[in-house]
Amino acid sequence: MKSFIELDDLEPKYMDLPQHWNDWYFTASFEYGGKDHFLVMAITEGTFMGGSGIGIGLSSDPFSPTQEGDAQVVGEAVNHISVQKLHPAEKFKCRKEGDTITVEMDDLTALCRKDEQKIISRNESIKGELTCTPRGPVLRWGDRKDGQCPVTEGTSVGGIESLSDVHGTMTIKGEKVEITGRGVFEHVWIKALEFMKIRTMDWVYINSDQMYMFSCHCESISDDGTPYHFEDGTIYLIEQDDYLVTKKIDFMPETWAYLKPFRRFIPSNQKVAVQTEKGTLEMKIALSLYPHIAQAVRMEPLTMHSITGWNVMFFDAPIRVGGKFSYVDGKTVELSNGTGVNEQLRILPL
Repeated sequence: MKSFIELDDLEPKYMDLPQHWNDWYFTASFEYGGKDHFLVMAITEGTFMGGSGIGIGLSSDPFSPTQEGDAQVVGEAVNHISVQKLHPAEKFKCRKEGDTITVEMDDLTALCRKDEQKIISRNESIKGELTCTPRGPVLRWGDRKDGQCPVTEGTSVGGIESLSDVHGTMTIKGEKVEITGRGVFEHVWIKALEFMKIRTMDWVYINSDQMYMFSCHCESISDDGTPYHFEDGTIYLIEQDDYLVTKKIDFMPETWAYLKPFRRFIPSNQKVAVQTEKGTLEMKIALSLYPHIAQAVRMEPLTMHSITGWNVMFFDAPIRVGGKFSYVDGKTVELSNGTGVNEQLRILPL
C-alpha cells in the first residue's frame, strides 16, 4: 500500500528487548571532479550486526579488475575512507521534540522528520551535513507499516527505505565538497536474527530518473539443514504513479571478480529480473566503485552441517544500473541514470 513516512517510523524499536538492533543509514551517489563517488554514514544501536556504533565511508576508486590468468582480480582500495567505531549502548541518545526525532552517537547526529532526514558529521575525515528528501512514497519491508519479514528461519526484520534526493556540503580531508545526488535513508529494526543461517543475500536499492526500488533476496538454511527462501521488495514508477509489490526476484551473476585482499570471488555484473502483477523489470547491475567491506572473516575450524571451514563476506557495493520495465500490455519504461547499492552477503564454505 502506497504511504509516506510517519514520525514513529523514525523512532527506535524494541528498546525493551535484550536482543534487538536499529539503524539510521544514509547514502549518497554523486559526481565530483568528473568522478563517481559514494558516501555512507550510519548510526547503529543494539546487540546484532556488530552492535552499537557509527560508520562513515567514502568510495571514489573505480571498480576496475585486471586480468590475471583466467580471473578478473581487484587489489587494494587507494583513496578509500572508512571509519568504524563501536560503542557501549549507553552512548546512544535519542529524543523526540515536536516533529523531529534526534538520534546521536559519537561523531554523528541524525535529525529525522517526515519530510526530510539530515545527518551531521563532526568526524575529522568527513565533516558536514547531508540532507535526504524523499522522492515519493516510502518503501516498507513487508509492504506494511511495522511489517516483520522472516528473512531466515528465526529472523524478524522490519523497516523503511526512503529513496531520496540528497544534497549537502562536506569537508573531506580538508577540501569542501558540494554534494548533489541520490541515495537512500533507511531505518531498519531487527528483533530476532539467525545470521549464520544465511548463505547468499542480495539487498539492492536503485534510483533512476523514471523509477526507484528496493529488493531483498535471501537463500538460507533451516535448522534441519533444508533450504529456506525469502524475497521482498517494491518498485515505484514515478510518471505512471505505479506502486508495485514484487512477486518474484532473480539474481543471475554474469561475471566474477576476485577481491585479492579478502581472498574471495564476488559477482561483479548481474542480471536482475523482478516480476510484478503489472509487468517485469529487467536490469543489469554493475559494480562501479570499490565496495565498503563490513565483514570479511575466514573461520577455518568452524563446522556447520557437517562442513568444516567457512567464509563470511558482507559489503556494500555501489552500482550503475541499466534496464527497462515492461508492462504486460507491451508498454515499456526505459531506465536512465540508474545508481544504487548492491549489498552482498555470502556465508559459504571455503
